[in-house]
Amino acid sequence: MSISQLQSFVNHVNIADELDEEMLSAIANRVKRQYDEDLDSMTDWKESVSNGIDLMKQEWNPKSTPWEGASNYKDPLLSEASTSFGNKAYLELLRSKDLVSTEIIGKDPDGQKKDRGSRVSTFENYQINHEIDDWRSEQKRLFYFNPNVGCTFKKLVYDPIEEKTESHLIQFPDFVVNQATKSMSKCRSFSQVMDFSANDVEVKVRSGRWLDIDDGEESKESDKRGDKGSNEAADVTESIDNPDMYIEQQCFFDIDEDGYEEPYIITVHHKSSKVVRIVARYDEESIIVDLDDVVMPLPRALELRKEQEKQEFGGDEGLALLNLPDEITDTDPDKLELLKIIPFQNVVKYGFIPAPDGTFLDYGYSHLLGAITQAINSTTNQLSDAGTIANLGGGFLSKEFRKSMGAVRLRINEWLKTEVPADKFAKGLFPNPAKEPSQVLFQLNENLKVRGRGFLAVTDLAEQISANTAPTTALTIIQEAMVPTSALFKSILDSEGEEFRILFRINQRTLDDEKYSQILGEQASVRTDFNSLDMVVSTTANAEMSTKMQRIQVAQIELAQFPLVLQAGGNPLPILQNFFEAIGSTIIDRVFPEEGTMNPQEQQQLEQLKQAQEQANQMQQLQLQILEREQTRLDQDSAEDRRKTAKEIEKLNADITKVLMDAALSGERAESEALKNQLTKYTGSVSVLLDSLTKIGDINDRQITQSPALQPIPNLLGPVPRMEARSGNGSLI
Repeated sequence: MSISQLQSFVNHVNIADELDEEMLSAIANRVKRQYDEDLDSMTDWKESVSNGIDLMKQEWNPKSTPWEGASNYKDPLLSEASTSFGNKAYLELLRSKDLVSTEIIGKDPDGQKKDRGSRVSTFENYQINHEIDDWRSEQKRLFYFNPNVGCTFKKLVYDPIEEKTESHLIQFPDFVVNQATKSMSKCRSFSQVMDFSANDVEVKVRSGRWLDIDDGEESKESDKRGDKGSNEAADVTESIDNPDMYIEQQCFFDIDEDGYEEPYIITVHHKSSKVVRIVARYDEESIIVDLDDVVMPLPRALELRKEQEKQEFGGDEGLALLNLPDEITDTDPDKLELLKIIPFQNVVKYGFIPAPDGTFLDYGYSHLLGAITQAINSTTNQLSDAGTIANLGGGFLSKEFRKSMGAVRLRINEWLKTEVPADKFAKGLFPNPAKEPSQVLFQLNENLKVRGRGFLAVTDLAEQISANTAPTTALTIIQEAMVPTSALFKSILDSEGEEFRILFRINQRTLDDEKYSQILGEQASVRTDFNSLDMVVSTTANAEMSTKMQRIQVAQIELAQFPLVLQAGGNPLPILQNFFEAIGSTIIDRVFPEEGTMNPQEQQQLEQLKQAQEQANQMQQLQLQILEREQTRLDQDSAEDRRKTAKEIEKLNADITKVLMDAALSGERAESEALKNQLTKYTGSVSVLLDSLTKIGDINDRQITQSPALQPIPNLLGPVPRMEARSGNGSLI
């Protein structure tokens, strides 16, 4: 196919308009044949899924074997497993309002890349939360459905009529792919089964997106899926619309028969085997050509070729002399050599646990726990039926009983009279030789349940973590317990990130500057911001910090380091902010207001508080110096040295008093009473110092404590590290 023809196909609403009936028939037959082959390869996987769904439904169905009304217990193992995972995933992976983030590639000295990334993530978060209908609700469905089935898919498409991107969840059994496939990017074909009503089809035909395949014959019978859409009986509910089955297949086909297959999306009506739509699965950037032995995308090659032609005419001056237009527009793309076409990927696989045999479709709990669930059901039903037999009794009666009593049915607390002599009872009654439920069978049933639930790796953390457990130890226990869940969460987040990257590429192709700037509230360029060369789109969620318990535990460990960060001159505010976020505080917006939201008075008070905090940091450093002097004194033997050390401590104490007085003056200037109280509380660190100074024998304790600024006050900065007394050789005593 010529490159110019490929270009024309890129934006073609329906390429099927350009093809004859013979070609369309060949395409339809190829699509259906590939669909059937792919469907057959999924037989074993589908059977396990269908059985698992039946086990999970917990529907009560009466049994007729071994007798009418026999036990038909269904263990809730699969339901518990899928529901438990879905609950965790829904609460943790969708808890944030902003799910999209960006990672900058390369250096960013002026911060422009960061600003672009912020705008891109803001816009895509807007799409996820407001533009793409039901994205969060469908993601929730995925979290609950995927654990049991093992594999679901998401498809993103741009609707030119609605002028927005759509995201569709494709669940079992509507996605068909060959099990020999290695990855979505290398897949030669995959199909989605869709049902459309007559009205839906009419809308697509009138918009020009579909061919009208009506041959004048009215058919009131819908195209049932039967054995091709699922392995279950496909009873189609009769309705006014009579939905028909369509196959949308992403595949490759050599339309021009030049030996190279191009990527297309082809939709075929299953019943009539007629093509209704063909669109290109590529754009111009996907067309890779050879220009002077250099491989590059088609747009870049055409741009360079135009520049070459321009220079052949002597550049801008030559064009002016020859009275030619500034832009040379007669560059023939067909003179370039086509190397390959990279298909546009718009479907994301959400897998669960990779199949042990290496096939494409992942395993879910249906595959991994289906057999053991059925074994639990079987043993439980046997125990129940055995108990029923043992409880109901029954057996054989001799002729004497039948003659004298006829049909006998005992009721509770009822005594029946009989003509049969007492000595013949034992000989005339033959009870059914049924035994009580087997203890061995009972133990087997319990062992199966333990093994099944053990597979889920559910750990009771309450038994392992107590109030006395060290924070680091508790965190280790939590992390170990959450490894299985975190690994599965990581798989979901990887797929979610791929979905956001597909959205990124769709925006590159379809988004205009006007809408982009309108949503952002500032002027911005789509071409500039959506540059995949220096930016990668991902998700904000962290699989390793997936539970609220984990987040709080880590936040508490960080909070314990608050005084050390403060002493080192670092910024401790992110520690506090992270703690508030971890506990789910509802006042975090007021505690940490966004920049520009504070009034001038609040801003002034904040600046004063920062100054006072700096003074408090100085005081903290002086405290540490005093403690170091105290340690030095304890390591010295002479009284003279101790007196010198005491004088030095007195001097440092005077310096502290001065700092505190300055802080007090700063507090007087503050307009907020709360601020003055906060400044006063900073002096509480001195109480720790007083405890240490009492050890110095040559200093009068009363003189030290006379200063009002040094009265013990509750300390908000955390305890200052105490210096332990050492022996003369330097070892701790």
